[in-house]
Amino acid sequence: MMFFRRKINPQNIIPVRVFFLAWPLMLGMMSQVILNICDAVMVGHLPDGVTALAATGLGSLVFMVVAVTFESLGMGTQILVSRRFGEKNWEQASAVLLNSLVLTGVGGLLITGLAMGGARPFVDLLVRDLQVQIQTTQYVQIRFLSLFFYLVMAAFRGYFDGEGKTRIRMESMILIVVLNIFLNYLLIFGVWGFPRLEVRGAALASTLSVVCGSLYILVCALRDRALRHHHFFAFRHLNVRWMQRIIFFAFPRGVRYFLTFSAFLILFKIVGLVEEDVASLAATNILVQILSFSFMPAVGIGLAGGILIGQSLGSLNPAAARLYGWGATRFGVAFSTLVGLIFILFPTLLLSAFTEQVRVIELARWPLIILGASQFFQGAGAVLSQCLDGAGATHWVMGAEVVIYWAFLIPVAYLGTVVTGWGLVGGWAAFGAMTVIYSLSMALKFSGKSWTRIAA
Repeated sequence: MMFFRRKINPQNIIPVRVFFLAWPLMLGMMSQVILNICDAVMVGHLPDGVTALAATGLGSLVFMVVAVTFESLGMGTQILVSRRFGEKNWEQASAVLLNSLVLTGVGGLLITGLAMGGARPFVDLLVRDLQVQIQTTQYVQIRFLSLFFYLVMAAFRGYFDGEGKTRIRMESMILIVVLNIFLNYLLIFGVWGFPRLEVRGAALASTLSVVCGSLYILVCALRDRALRHHHFFAFRHLNVRWMQRIIFFAFPRGVRYFLTFSAFLILFKIVGLVEEDVASLAATNILVQILSFSFMPAVGIGLAGGILIGQSLGSLNPAAARLYGWGATRFGVAFSTLVGLIFILFPTLLLSAFTEQVRVIELARWPLIILGASQFFQGAGAVLSQCLDGAGATHWVMGAEVVIYWAFLIPVAYLGTVVTGWGLVGGWAAFGAMTVIYSLSMALKFSGKSWTRIAA
């Protein structure tokens, strides 16, 4: 036995530990993608499926711009909790959770009120077609009813992820997806006596599913052993300092997610400048949904690497943190490259699952092949950015994303789409080029040492 213990190389264990922590996060992220894909597939088969696809795609992006911006408070929670667990300070980990819940709960209520009144004017700026405007506004207003629950769930997930209990995220997302598929069928098509709500039904199904998922996570929190011994709802845990620390690490991530998803909204707008029909908007929605299928699992792998990095830095072991980061990157690149090959080999098959409209499929076919060719770099960039987040380098990642998305992607996408007249092909070719630059910048930063010295 001792002989085998001496022969084990610790570096060979690193990818294994990353995998066992990452696979629940991957499934959780894939479940979130499947939720959006199911919405798109079901509404795409309505009689006016092209308009419905355009509306749900644009509406989902509008919701996600706000949701992921403030969901970043969960990442601030994860960073602080993983460090506290590395230090074995369970009491402070509970304190972080309570202060995060206060921030997400109050913020969710305030933003929902603002968004309900401002949805239509904002949507009108993005798209010209009247029917798309009406259906998108209806979708957005219903989806925003779930924002409070979505953000509270993000705080709890940040705590459990930082603790290393990533299965809870996976289980909650699987519950949300299963409920969403079932409720989509009932409410979109109006079966078994339920009203036929179409696009509104897709939004209502997603909202009800998120509410149920948040209640499930609350039950898990009440049963968690660490939280039972160190009650997160104790008044003594309320502390402005913890809130400031959560916001300090969350703010850069929130800003960059806001700008990233806003960049996709602008991409919708740019497409509308050269392609004046709804089919191009529907094709763009399908491409975003398919792209998410490779991107979100890579983010899950990066989250796992970030958790292990945070715990390693908390236990003063930066060498292990670096090994976890590169191990997660190898894992993410392998997954994304495999998905990219599927994009390249079977584009028409993938697109036809969303719609039977030949024009929409033709518009999206070559952009999907381009996205497939860039998946190697997208996987590396997604994982390394999450690893740097886990180390606390959220401000640097924010700066890099702002520059790359807004100084490169938007101008080049406009050039490739409008100026050259290449349409969707030009816009998504710009996105593919952006992923190469992004991944190289993340790899260069992670190769250095500055991120290992960040206090949290």
